Amino acid sequence: SGAASATGTIGAASATGTRGAASATGYSGAASATGTSGAASATGTRGAASATGDSGAASATGYSGAAMASGRFGRAMGAEGCVLFLVERDGNWKIVHVWAGIAGQDGIKPLVWYTLENGKPVEVA
Repeated sequence: SGAASATGTIGAASATGTRGAASATGYSGAASATGTSGAASATGTRGAASATGDSGAASATGYSGAAMASGRFGRAMGAEGCVLFLVERDGNWKIVHVWAGIAGQDGIKPLVWYTLENGKPVEVA
């Protein structure tokens, strides 16, 4: 349940434990959460957030940011114009589907959480 934060230009924050949180708020920052139920947030311009553990969450809310959720039951969210990457895995962690899209395009709503089910992005309630 640790927390890591990077606030400077091109900073990096990484949280590797269960329910860890990583936040990057500076220009071109990177945040990574690798543990179960981890959260990664990138709020600066061109920031990147990555959540790779089970039930991880990644959000990109800065200009031209990117959010990726690649663990089982992962979710991602982004502001208008941010890219979202989602991976769907089976019970054995085998990758069964991948998807990429841009918030604000093709029916993907900005600032709404998405997960991948049967190869399609679906809103998380």
